[in-house]
Amino acid sequence: MRRLVFPVALASTVGLIAAGQTPAAPPPAPAAVAAVGPAPGAPRSPSGFLQMTIGADRTLADYRQMVAYFRALDAASARVDIESLGNTTLGEDMIMVVISSEANLKNKQRLQQVSRRLADPRGLTETEAAALIEEGRAVVLVTCNIHSTEIASSQMAMEWAHALATAQDAETRRRLDNVILLLVPSLNPDGQIMETAWYRKHLGTKHEGGRMPWLYHHYVGHDNNRDWFMLTQKETRHLSRAIYHDWSPQVFVDEHQMGQDGPRMFIPPFADPIDPDVHPLIWREVNLVGTNMAFRLEQQGKAGVIFGYSFDAYWMGGTRNTGWWKNITGLLLEVASARMATPVFIDATELEGKSKGLVDYQPQTNHPNPWRGGWWRMRDIMDYERIASDALLEAAADRREDLLRDLVVRARAAIADAAPGEAYRIPARQRDYPTTRRLALLMADHNVEVLAAPDGDFWIPLAQPYGRFVREMMEPQRYPEVKLMEGKEILRPYDVATWTLPLMMGVTVERAKLPAAGGGARVPAPIRAGAGGVGRLPGDPPAPNRGMTVVDGTGPEAAKVVNAALRSQGVVSVIRAPAPGAALAVGTVVLDATAAAGAASAAAETAVRLSALPSTSVPPGAVRLRAPRVGLYKPWAASMDEGWTRWLLEQYGFAPRSLDNKAIRAGGLRGRFDVIVLPAIDKDVIAAGRPKREEGEMKYFAELPAEYAGGLDRQAGGGGGGGGKGDADAGGGDGAGGGGSKTGTRALKTFVEEGGTLVAFGAACDYVIAELNVPVRNALIKAKREDFAVPGSLLRARVSGGHPVTWGLPSEVALFLDRSMAFDTTLPGAEMQRWVLASYPDSGRDVLLSGWIHGEDKLARRAAAVAMTYGKGKVVLLGFRPQHRAQTHATFPFVFNALYWSVL
Repeated sequence: MRRLVFPVALASTVGLIAAGQTPAAPPPAPAAVAAVGPAPGAPRSPSGFLQMTIGADRTLADYRQMVAYFRALDAASARVDIESLGNTTLGEDMIMVVISSEANLKNKQRLQQVSRRLADPRGLTETEAAALIEEGRAVVLVTCNIHSTEIASSQMAMEWAHALATAQDAETRRRLDNVILLLVPSLNPDGQIMETAWYRKHLGTKHEGGRMPWLYHHYVGHDNNRDWFMLTQKETRHLSRAIYHDWSPQVFVDEHQMGQDGPRMFIPPFADPIDPDVHPLIWREVNLVGTNMAFRLEQQGKAGVIFGYSFDAYWMGGTRNTGWWKNITGLLLEVASARMATPVFIDATELEGKSKGLVDYQPQTNHPNPWRGGWWRMRDIMDYERIASDALLEAAADRREDLLRDLVVRARAAIADAAPGEAYRIPARQRDYPTTRRLALLMADHNVEVLAAPDGDFWIPLAQPYGRFVREMMEPQRYPEVKLMEGKEILRPYDVATWTLPLMMGVTVERAKLPAAGGGARVPAPIRAGAGGVGRLPGDPPAPNRGMTVVDGTGPEAAKVVNAALRSQGVVSVIRAPAPGAALAVGTVVLDATAAAGAASAAAETAVRLSALPSTSVPPGAVRLRAPRVGLYKPWAASMDEGWTRWLLEQYGFAPRSLDNKAIRAGGLRGRFDVIVLPAIDKDVIAAGRPKREEGEMKYFAELPAEYAGGLDRQAGGGGGGGGKGDADAGGGDGAGGGGSKTGTRALKTFVEEGGTLVAFGAACDYVIAELNVPVRNALIKAKREDFAVPGSLLRARVSGGHPVTWGLPSEVALFLDRSMAFDTTLPGAEMQRWVLASYPDSGRDVLLSGWIHGEDKLARRAAAVAMTYGKGKVVLLGFRPQHRAQTHATFPFVFNALYWSVL
């Protein structure tokens, strides 16, 4: 029988905190099991190695120090092995620490093979499967610190690893004999370094523990855990390869932090709704492991643990979420935050629920022991995380055979869900082959079996372990409308409500039966292909032409080819107007021999077709195209939409230059830029550096340093956003007392009047409408939640052809909408022209394609995208997010065309 020991020092600290007192010294690291103590010559503790007290107030180890410690631990312990996953966006070595018994690590490669084989049991007999289950070990993945301000788990990881590497007690040995722990101490090393440096810089000032004015992931900030089905970022791709190609773990726990003024820790079971297509054994295992965590926390006097709260089990795209459809049991842990390593005092009157599962802050069956307020510090967060993490290993060791057997059961159920030969066919012959090919390669990256037929078609058989994942990606979503009480409203979505790849990417996919001869050869995964890439696929076009050439511009990948051509110093032309007898359509891009040679590599990589022209002269109706000089607005209230836009433009060969408030207010923009892009940022953040607060809401914002305060039109005041999970990167500057001089607005207006192009996405359209005299209004700007709501869904829109911004787009496209926005337009005066570029259907019942919407009739017959002239320049309003999380390939051309229009 195993005996648990509750450390006296840890219990006394709980009592002090409950009494509202500050402990005299940081409490020691908790021990979830009785520890005999390290053997002589054992590795040093992280505090001893780094010469700092890990977990102490106002003390943080940065990622480079952490890596140094883990490498030292690896060198000193036979229970620790480090795997390098690859370089991060900014060049750090992203590591995964493998911890298990000495015997297991000596046999690591074989145990990996066993885990992978059980994850794909096709061809295994019951006897063979049973033998592998007996041989295998439970593989458990724990990821920390994907959100860089949620830093405690990165510090806890060092203490936990040291304890597991050095403890001599029988219980620790039993756990390590039965479990292989894959520990990722930071899923965002770049951001961990940024945040630690910012925190150290401002220690002892009024900005201690405050927000940075830029994103804590170089491109995507807080959205780095929303990238797990599109796999755009390096860090996502590295870990996805380790999970789905190399290790196939059975359990995945992602450790986070949340707001300060509610429960102390969320542990599954999750809140409703769940996705009914996930195998129910996933939810049973989630609940089993989560309950053991909560049980151990309660035994150690940890108040404020809650389940069935806020975080639902429906949406796709998060770290552990995506694994649900791939037969992996994924759990989320959320602990209340401090101010990084700075303690906070929460008064009992400030504690609140105000979320599904805890409307009022009180005892409930899912929250039986509310925390009563007092001091809260990083040490507390680490203690809660450590106890839960040890309980995870305990449950995995206890249920090793169950976890391995259940993995086989889920994989076989996914295979059996498909009828014989049932598959998805992705035809090669469709309007946008390069994006079609990209979809097939993305699925291969997910370790989905994708076949390439000799005729170029792609086939995805459904009788495979990830068959449910394939269906989830290919079919439209219909959000389950769950009510907790009769007559009450439904539980609203936690995040977006759609992830249908064919609609998002503009690719035709159809259900079909595999050909009798099979679907062809398996498509290699780019995620594993290395520098050589995947090579040619059967549907790829022949080698690019090097003479006068036409670019197939029907999809977004063509922009990579055009921009490569523009960098070559060759002549790039576009058919601007129809000419008598012309064979080329308006909008066609033509390259001379030099430009075609410069674009050849990009064309081969993207499979964009370059077709030879019989003539060597520029076709009639063509005008010279040059590379647009792109400015991208970057507020100090860090914007994820700005980061995604910057990433997208760079990936597709544009060269955006960031423009902060000061740079715009300085004026002289037309001499430096052809086009300025305003990402989807609220108009009040653009103007004043802070989001608008409604009547009765808290007006307070923690200040940022003065050089980062305000917006385009307010230069003084505070900044930085307090708050919890929901506004992790959206906090804005205070701006109050900043004068409101409209300097920035005048600079942008002058830029357009002098011939520049201003492009606004989503929320930023409200700013342009408010500040420039345009014949457009947002018809839904005052819509209430009960009248209209769309959390992030794909909607049908009609595209008006013939305009430069809609060149190459089909007549109908799926738009991603996540806010109350639709345009009414009117006939302008003689001083300008305006064009409706895209509009919603005549009837609300035809609007929704995938996801969930309430009040869809309010979109009927309204415009979704508008363009107009303005002085000598142009304005483009895209009332949706055309580049949402780099997932909506079908609407990327709106963005790229708008940039090219600026130089036509």
